[in-house]
Amino acid sequence: METEDKKEVTDNRPEWGGHRSGRIFGGLVVMVVGGLLLARQVGVDIPEWIFTWPSLLIVLGLYVGARHSFKSFGWLIPIAIGAFLLSKEHIDLDVWRYFWPAVIILIGIGIMFKPRRRFRHHRWNEERWKRKWERQYNYYHEGKPVEGDTIDSVSIFGGTKKNVISKDFKGGESVCMFGGLELNMSQADINGRVNLEVVQVFGGTKLVVPPHWKIQADELVTVFGSIEDKRHIQPGMVYDETKVLVLEGTCVFGGIEIRSF
Repeated sequence: METEDKKEVTDNRPEWGGHRSGRIFGGLVVMVVGGLLLARQVGVDIPEWIFTWPSLLIVLGLYVGARHSFKSFGWLIPIAIGAFLLSKEHIDLDVWRYFWPAVIILIGIGIMFKPRRRFRHHRWNEERWKRKWERQYNYYHEGKPVEGDTIDSVSIFGGTKKNVISKDFKGGESVCMFGGLELNMSQADINGRVNLEVVQVFGGTKLVVPPHWKIQADELVTVFGSIEDKRHIQPGMVYDETKVLVLEGTCVFGGIEIRSF
């Protein structure tokens, strides 16, 4: 008598309780933008500067900050750039006179709120320094390991490379703005349906996944963007229906590339 071992597909969508308020505020930001566009179409007199690129940078900064509960300072970068460009164009003021003092003040604020680290004096040790530089090399060239079963990444005007090694990966969130993310999940494993939310604007995301994972991107919205599955599939191989990576989010002027080793 033949028996079939059928594994039930479970939903492993994590509970993002800490991000609930951020999601609500981020949604409100998008709704306000949509409302302004609608008001403009029906003839409401709205200042032109609201629909400029500097204003878009400010909105994107608020959106990213809200989605992550304003826990880091990365969202301040596009807001500062947008505010600088707006003030330069619409305010009769020599902005450059105040630029570097403002930068110094921001650096001081960053130093004040930076987590304390304990530094100890060490004598010169060749092996210790060798291990240190090897770790730094691996960090920048092989990627930073992701701790835990979820990922929460923000890349603004820069690149991020991370390795997921969890055998029970539960997905997470990634935001790329004028930057890129390379997420290596070739050594990871998932059980059931796992959701990975990707929000990228003028950026790119590269996902390295096992070839037998099934990828679903029906909930991913692309605007002047694309998603490409470039995995090398061996003849006769089928996707594992019990390992489904669901991509959702928004891709604007960017691309998502899926590969496998």
